[in-house]
Amino acid sequence: MLCRDLTAHLAGYLAGTLPDAARDGLRAHLAVCESCRAEVDEADELWQLLGALPAAPADSDGMRTRFEAVLSGYVEGARQGVHPGRWRPSSASWASPRLSPARVAALALSAAALVLVGIAAGRWSVSPPGADSEYGELRRELRDMRQMVTLSLLRQQSASDRLTGVSWTDRIDEPGAEVVSALLDTLTHDTNVNVRLATVEALRRFAERDTVRRGVVDAFDAQTSPLVQIAVIDFLVEAEGPRSAGLLMRLSEDPRLDEAVRARAARGLERLGGRS
Repeated sequence: MLCRDLTAHLAGYLAGTLPDAARDGLRAHLAVCESCRAEVDEADELWQLLGALPAAPADSDGMRTRFEAVLSGYVEGARQGVHPGRWRPSSASWASPRLSPARVAALALSAAALVLVGIAAGRWSVSPPGADSEYGELRRELRDMRQMVTLSLLRQQSASDRLTGVSWTDRIDEPGAEVVSALLDTLTHDTNVNVRLATVEALRRFAERDTVRRGVVDAFDAQTSPLVQIAVIDFLVEAEGPRSAGLLMRLSEDPRLDEAVRARAARGLERLGGRS
């Protein structure tokens, strides 16, 4: 395990839910990495303090507002080259590693997840009868936070950050309409071919939705890369949308398109015909 893997495993390690192999790998890393060991010690101290907190009513609106403010500040700081480093109780100094907006957003979300799990532990310790409903509420809060981070990443200027935002949609349980709409917008308007290719793959998860199939059809005319055009054709063949056959027929006869694209559209049309 490496230092960069710590954030993803920290909450599970403190909660005791990390799989044995990952837990053993993390312990082995902590045995040789003083920096990560100090970070885990600080998180464990915070965990213990949060566990002693009394139960409190869930404040969804307030939590969303505070998270948006923190995330906005982190991303703005990253853009300006001001990055918070790791705080150590024994020192008042700050380190300033260069962090991308994607890394900043990941750290912010991981911190929020750790706090949420800590609050859940505290609530369970003082009010076990309502633990299930409280945990469900916290899971919804975490999902909302992941969606906010994803949407923020999709708006970044860096193509690598936008790629990260696309990949993060897989981490969201039941993404809302805003996330799906953002993916369709990315497919239509993003300037980077790799981002658009990744977006087509991410949209496969929602291929059963009529709005997604229609959106992908509408996005095709904005595509100039044969690679993306072929990926969209494959998506439409698999999704079997109501407008897929008509589009594939048009594409297979369009002399302006690359020969490989026309051939893929013709094969896709044959496959659709064979299923009907």
